[in-house]
Amino acid sequence: CTECGKRFRLKINLIIHQRSHAKEGPYECPVCEIGFSNKRHLDLHRSIHGRGKSYICSDCGKNFVCHSWLVRHQTSHTGERPYKCSKCDKTYRRKDYLLNHQRRH
Repeated sequence: CTECGKRFRLKINLIIHQRSHAKEGPYECPVCEIGFSNKRHLDLHRSIHGRGKSYICSDCGKNFVCHSWLVRHQTSHTGERPYKCSKCDKTYRRKDYLLNHQRRH
């Protein structure tokens, strides 16, 4: 992904992921924030998240299937950027963003 550096083995997964940056479509998944152009596609997508326990953000009400996803999401509210590049002053809120950045040095 040119936006965040995340890598995918399959092109379709990259395309789906890129929609999350663009917020494409009026139907948004409450779990991973990917947007879809029609409700049927959203409903099909939501089935991948399963029916497990839900973790809810106390700031905005979004639901997550994994506690770690909730914790990662909460940094968007706090502005916390705990991952700092050792070669420059750039900071990131996610470790995978930092690792991708460091590959470019």
